[in-house]
Order: sequence, then structure tokens, then C-alpha cells
Amino acid sequence: MSNAYAPVGAPPSYSNELFDTTPRAEGDNVPDDFKYDTNVAACELPIRHMFLRKVYALLTVQLFATVLIGAVIYTNETVRQFALTHMWPFWVSMVGSFGFLIGAMVCSRKYPVNLALLGGFTLCESYLVGVCTTRYDSTIVIQAVFITLFIFLGLTIFAFQTKYDFSSWQGVLSWSLFGLIGTGFVLMFVPHTSTTQIIYSGIAALIFCAYILYDTQQIMKRYHPEEEVAATISLYLDIINLFLHILQILGATQSRD
Repeated sequence: MSNAYAPVGAPPSYSNELFDTTPRAEGDNVPDDFKYDTNVAACELPIRHMFLRKVYALLTVQLFATVLIGAVIYTNETVRQFALTHMWPFWVSMVGSFGFLIGAMVCSRKYPVNLALLGGFTLCESYLVGVCTTRYDSTIVIQAVFITLFIFLGLTIFAFQTKYDFSSWQGVLSWSLFGLIGTGFVLMFVPHTSTTQIIYSGIAALIFCAYILYDTQQIMKRYHPEEEVAATISLYLDIINLFLHILQILGATQSRD
């Protein structure tokens, strides 16, 4: 999926509707031709651009919120000790994360409910990530953040520029994810070495790198112009999972030294 980022020729006649500030509860900002069962890739260039701006703006806000909440949990000793000694917020956040995720997907076109659900999902995920980082040295956490950022930016640029279609990866990625989840569940109860952890997390990181490539292309082909929240969540989960596995790789490597 590669689309030019500068409109060519005269703007379409409906361009004024696109930037109308009227609430879009009834789909006000999308032309009638694109309101029902049409993916973003089939829309005109201004709509594709607007969709991408919304997705990456929301994703940026999510990531900033996650970094901010994670930093508070990690650096504030009172908050950190509370998070480590009280597990109920962790489990509440985990259940809440699934609940908000399902709600955001079901209500993906219902503005502003979808944004509220996205906010709840982001808060829950941010707390979970913040608690997970408390197990590691600050140097490792910072390294993992920057490595994840560089990988994501590089893969995103590649996915937008390449002519290769990653749609054929869907089946392999789905089975790989199921295998990853199953293996991770087993490792929770089976003692294993740091080498095993590095191998497992390395494979997991590669899988989520592939998911970033796949999802970056699919956000244009899979989603309706008003499903920016669902598209944002797919990329956010790829980034968070990649970060956590890079964190585990760095942590396991340090424990071997």
C-alpha cells in the first residue's frame, strides 16, 4: 500500500464536507458513497489522507499516555510500591483492557463513544505496561523504548513504500500468534533458562514486527473511513507487544552477564 501524500489536481467537490466541524453522529463528515461497507483504500485521496492523520494522531496520543503513566509508576516510589504490593489494580486493568477493547471494536463507528472506550483501553494498558517495566533497570527500559520506536518507524516507512502486498501473511501470522500464546502459557508454569526466554522473546519480536508490516498496510484495506479507532488499536497493540518482548530480551541478556 503506497499512496502519495499530496493531492493531485483539483479537490473533489465534497471537500468542504470533509472538514465540516459538525458532529458526525450520523456520518456527517463522510460522503454518502462512502458511508456503508467501503474500505478506506476505495475512497478518494482526501478521505484516505484524513483517515491516516486521525489514526496516527490517536496512536501518538496513546503512546504518549503510555509513556507518561509508565514513567509515573516507575519513578514515583510511592506509586511503584503500591503497584508492586497491591495486585488487584493489575488484574482490574487486565480485565478492563479486554472489556474496553471489545467495546471499542463493537462501537468503532459510534463517535464519541469509541474515543471514550479507546481512552479507557489506553489507561488500562498503560498501567499494565508500567507495572511490567518495574522489574527492569531504567537503562534497559529506555533502551527498549528507543529500539521499539526505531523499529516501528522503519517498518512503517517500508510498509508504505514497498509494492509488496503483505495480505498473504494473514494465515501464517494468525497461527504464529496462537503458537506464541500457547508457548507463553506453558513457560509461565515451566522453569526455563534466560536463553530460552531470549529465544522465545526473539521469535515473538519478529512476529510482531511482521504484524506491524501487515497491519500498516491493512488499515487502508480492512477498515471503513470512520473506523480509525479500531485501526489505531491494532497498531498500538503491535507496538506494545514488540516493546515488552524487546524488554524481556534485554532483561534476560543482562541476567546472563
